[in-house]
Amino acid sequence: MPLHAIEIILTRTVSGVELKAARRAGGMPLAPSPDGKSIAILVSARNEEYAITKAWRRLEESLPIDVLCTIFPGPDGMLRMSIPFTPGLKRRIRSWARAAGKSTEEFLSGAVREALARDRSTEAARQGCALHFLLHSCTWMDSSFRIPDRVAVSRLPLPLGDLVRKIADSGQRVTFTDDTHPIASLISERKLAQLEDAHGEPPEDDEQRGTL
Repeated sequence: MPLHAIEIILTRTVSGVELKAARRAGGMPLAPSPDGKSIAILVSARNEEYAITKAWRRLEESLPIDVLCTIFPGPDGMLRMSIPFTPGLKRRIRSWARAAGKSTEEFLSGAVREALARDRSTEAARQGCALHFLLHSCTWMDSSFRIPDRVAVSRLPLPLGDLVRKIADSGQRVTFTDDTHPIASLISERKLAQLEDAHGEPPEDDEQRGTL
């Protein structure tokens, strides 16, 4: 039977004795993450659904499992996720699904999509708030920029400081636009160095660019 890669998201960090017990109970390869908060496993089963069921049956007594999720998409291009529910919650979900005229699977899939959309909307609003602070609440913006200019993150309003640190850690980019097209971007110093290396340009020194 084919092997299926599944990620186990844990409710807490595990290591040592618990991992050894899980390996004995599961009888399958386990690869914990460096922080001990998740584990990747290989399960031999007919399909993804059977693999997830098998993982629950063998490991739920030995690991503090929060969520099971397939690591690679199935034949339909979708990932599979399994979340444990109490019997009472299962009954309520079935009731909500019937009231909505949907199957339980359809109802839960829609609820997950809506939650992800709300999360993206919330994140966009948070970034918008941070950028509002950047444009309207930073005293160092009152005077014209000199080159070079260094701005300590500690001088920024908290939402903007959090955004800058997130960009530095993740390598993500925030793009500023006018009415028609992007005009400027906020990127990490690491990402800037990568872009410069990719284009074969020598890095600029601090005399040539402002630094956050």
